[in-house]
Amino acid sequence: MTGPRTVGRGIGTGLRWTGRGIRHGLAEMWWWIAGAFRFLVRAPGRAVVWTGGTVYSYLSQTWLLLVGLTVVALVPAVWARGWPSSYQQRVVHPAWRRRICRSVRKSWAGLMEACGLARRVIAPTGTELRVPALHRIGWQDPDVLVVVPQLMVGQTVEDVVAVSERLRVAVGSRQVRIIPNATHTGCTVRFLFADPLAAVVEARFPSPNLAATIQSAEMGVTEGGQPWRLPIPVSTLTAGCTGSGKASAMWMLLLNLAPAIKSGLVQVHGVDLKGGMELGLGTRLFTRYATTPEQAVILLEDAVQAMTARAATLAGHTRSHTPSTAAPLVLVLIDELAMLTSYLSNQRDLFQRADKALRALLGLGRAPGFVVWGFLQDPRKDTVPQRHMFTQTIALRLREREEVAMVLSDGAVAAGATCHKIPRTTPGVGFALTEDGDVTRIRCAFVPDDMIRALAVHFRAPIQIPIRLPEPDPDPAPKSRIRTARSRS
Repeated sequence: MTGPRTVGRGIGTGLRWTGRGIRHGLAEMWWWIAGAFRFLVRAPGRAVVWTGGTVYSYLSQTWLLLVGLTVVALVPAVWARGWPSSYQQRVVHPAWRRRICRSVRKSWAGLMEACGLARRVIAPTGTELRVPALHRIGWQDPDVLVVVPQLMVGQTVEDVVAVSERLRVAVGSRQVRIIPNATHTGCTVRFLFADPLAAVVEARFPSPNLAATIQSAEMGVTEGGQPWRLPIPVSTLTAGCTGSGKASAMWMLLLNLAPAIKSGLVQVHGVDLKGGMELGLGTRLFTRYATTPEQAVILLEDAVQAMTARAATLAGHTRSHTPSTAAPLVLVLIDELAMLTSYLSNQRDLFQRADKALRALLGLGRAPGFVVWGFLQDPRKDTVPQRHMFTQTIALRLREREEVAMVLSDGAVAAGATCHKIPRTTPGVGFALTEDGDVTRIRCAFVPDDMIRALAVHFRAPIQIPIRLPEPDPDPAPKSRIRTARSRS
């Protein structure tokens, strides 16, 4: 038997469904009306032609033409409504790219004049405007417009770099990069309209059967979508604010080295001056491990002694070291490098020992197979006096333009390496300066904690050598406190 309460619930459910259907119907109607209005605004010529053709075919009863015009209008609309992502990718985005390319090509002369790259010269026929010729224009990636200007006589790549921000604003892109050619007599201008590095890059756990490699590490991806690889046997400095993604670069290096660590081709000496909070999850990967400045200095001095001994052994036989299990590549990994290079000023002896050992490793270590990978937040010279001795550098998010120039160089900043403008929401994004002088925008892959723990279990170092601190000097004998009779009086 159905009671009043059951009937009331049924009526309420029916009203909710009715209201929901009305809302959906109004939303659907609004989508079609708004779409027709957008078509009228964006393509008024085609809208007028289609409307006129539809009216004419109806009045003249040309039904075949009317059906054709209706299908031409409905098919794209149904496609856009039913499969919006496919429609955007195959119709809207290509049309937008053609429109941008056509606009730049048509307004090229005015664009060059507005940005300061044009000249007005006096000719027999009057004043003429001369601009760099547009040698090539096209889309290299879905959101990267590549423009190659033909520089005029007397112009240099630095002239284009100086007005790069004006070019970016005039074209309407979110970022611009100026890339010189091999001879620095011309350049390529890359306009980025979307950030290809916005998505997080996930790290991949290495296979236990993967062959050990120590030549390069795949750290993430470049803005062109290619794998970002860095040479490993090269001393490298990585600078970035807190939360900029330095840990990602650190653990991606260890992820790539894991098979070589397990096989004994590489020994990683870890220095974690946060007290072990960063590298503590993977202590089994390190042949030597230090968490205090005193331990770190001993680790560095021992590495210098081993380096000197190996160099003496190789002298007269070879000019470069080939890693083997008997003589592995030694990589000194230092987190919070400034703790050794600047913040020990109140412990002068320890500071001088650290400075001497670091300079020896950075200056002499590459040939015998000893390299340093340092990570820090403050790249100023008074914080890291050895900064110029690192062969390749990586700059993640930094605070100021000056700091970016300290890590990468002034030319890199002017060419678009704006690390001080990287948003906090994209940790791991930065710019890498290789030993060849090339600057590449990159994003480090993210390594979760569970992967780090698994890495330490499956790829632990064959041997681990503890760091032994010297025994403290015994306290001198206390002075006698016996008072003489005269002193008591």
